[in-house]
Amino acid sequence: MYPNTANRHSFKFPPDRLLHLRGTIPENELAYPTDLDIDNEHNMVVLKRGLTTGLTFGRGNNIRSVTRYYFSNNPGEEFSWEWAIPPYDSKSSGFSSAGDSGSIVVDGRGRIGGLLTGGTRGDAVFRPSCDITYATPITFLLDRMAMHGIHRPNIHVALTA
Repeated sequence: MYPNTANRHSFKFPPDRLLHLRGTIPENELAYPTDLDIDNEHNMVVLKRGLTTGLTFGRGNNIRSVTRYYFSNNPGEEFSWEWAIPPYDSKSSGFSSAGDSGSIVVDGRGRIGGLLTGGTRGDAVFRPSCDITYATPITFLLDRMAMHGIHRPNIHVALTA
């Protein structure tokens, strides 16, 4: 799960074959991953189970994209930054594909990092899935919920086989 032995965390395969989700990945860790890959580059191995692609692995990194939302009934604009997640390596297919939106992206410790929102299309022949997947950070979503009066959301993750 973590390709560099210098990383202080190690993935332990759960005996019941289910990764138990606990907590969230802090926003500063999404921006500045603490884990190292085999080339000593900072990144975070993440995973999700999507409706279309099933279980896939990717690399959360410090690349961000700003998404702006304009509403006709609101003269201002709202924005969020999206977490870019490329495939795990050059041999992997994309992290997601159409139909995976809404999947939760987690790290190997079961911490929720974000909610998958979309991606960029690959080549229809050689790479039909997404080259880059985008997820809205869970900290942003929880903060927005709190701004609208939902301070302690009752979130229950549904586990599926």
